[in-house]
Amino acid sequence: MKTNLITPNGIRVWQGYRRPEFIDNTEGFLNKLGQIFIPITVQLMTPMGLRMYYPAVVSSPNVSHTVKLPDEIALVGYPSQETYQEASHQTVAGRAYSSLHETVFNFTPGDVPSSFSSFPMAYSNHTQSQWKTPYYFSGEAIDWHDLYIGVIVWTWPEDGKCDPYRSSTTILNACDKAISSNHHLFEVIAVMQENYGIIWFASDVLSWPDTIIQALTDNQCSVVMQAFHDTTNISPLFSEDDSGIQVSAGQALDVRLSS
Repeated sequence: MKTNLITPNGIRVWQGYRRPEFIDNTEGFLNKLGQIFIPITVQLMTPMGLRMYYPAVVSSPNVSHTVKLPDEIALVGYPSQETYQEASHQTVAGRAYSSLHETVFNFTPGDVPSSFSSFPMAYSNHTQSQWKTPYYFSGEAIDWHDLYIGVIVWTWPEDGKCDPYRSSTTILNACDKAISSNHHLFEVIAVMQENYGIIWFASDVLSWPDTIIQALTDNQCSVVMQAFHDTTNISPLFSEDDSGIQVSAGQALDVRLSS
């Protein structure tokens, strides 16, 4: 029986950097996302097990050029990792969708970072955290569509007085504390890099978790993006006059396939 309840170890955490030809063509990049990439994700993959899709377009006009933030981030949820692997690699539609990434995002190491994704791991305050590794803090099966989903992206201080690794550990521990003490909070997923960090959370109230926000403030983090995901319905595959959706920088979406 189909269920929307999924555990976080079936949620793929995506960080995408636009292809070099889109570096100075933000309009073209956003058009690709809105007219093709984001809609086709739910159109092709929902029938093969996709249960939730939360993309966000990161806007960072005031960030130092030495900090390379991803252009698009996303949580892509399936009932299990096995379902994801089968849908992505053992079907023609899944392989076609996977290859579509290369028309929008960069995967070649160089001046533009390579795009990547991975499944999160369970975190505890005894965990030796690693850069690029996503962590989850509850592990319970929840229906994300029944909750408010928020995302926060930040950069570390650039004055040389901050140890990003120590700060990231402090913030991960704050997430761990928040999930155990805040009864409105159902899940937190966090991933840290040397220059920035990202946190997603699922809550039954439309408010920001105080413990996490205070930890970001205490560590002098510069918040680049702070948004709740807005529900966006996509027409089914082969719909006539389907122009996709309008996507703008700084936007966070909860993308669902219309029935």
